[in-house]
Amino acid sequence: MATRCLRYGSLAFLVAQDTALVLLMRYSRSHATGEMYLASTAVCCMEVLKLCVCVGMLYAGEARGSISGLVNVFRREFLEKPSEVLRLAVPSFLYLLQNNLLYFALSNLRATPYKVTYNLKILTSALFSVTMLGQKLSKRKWLSLIALFVGVTVVQSDNHKSDSDAPHPETGLGYQTLGF
Repeated sequence: MATRCLRYGSLAFLVAQDTALVLLMRYSRSHATGEMYLASTAVCCMEVLKLCVCVGMLYAGEARGSISGLVNVFRREFLEKPSEVLRLAVPSFLYLLQNNLLYFALSNLRATPYKVTYNLKILTSALFSVTMLGQKLSKRKWLSLIALFVGVTVVQSDNHKSDSDAPHPETGLGYQTLGF
């Protein structure tokens, strides 16, 4: 029972966090009264916050609450495994680029089409894992992917746009950024 509560509680928290992130990003990008903040600054602040949380978790967990244990973990994981660090640097750089482009896309799109189109990454990831990696998907997963695609199609075909919600008339640029 406790694991079920933890599982559904985690799901609810992640859904709320993801939704709040998109809505707050959209609000902050479209309702700026003064000079617009730099997306790169917001991304760097977000990554520094994640780093602090991860270091805190390492300190409490693997380092068992000691600074010397934390230093040993960093030494073992970073200095003694430079090839691992380099392999992780490429996706990290791409993730940084993606987050900057997401701020740009959200500046040019409404929140709903942005989020629904952004969720197409699930469909493309599944298609690539089947075609390139040879993975098999169950019928349930294929039905879920089809439902996702139909949902994206329905939202994208919606032509009801409010002028106050769209900051820029060129929403095509936002969709192209999401496609990247």
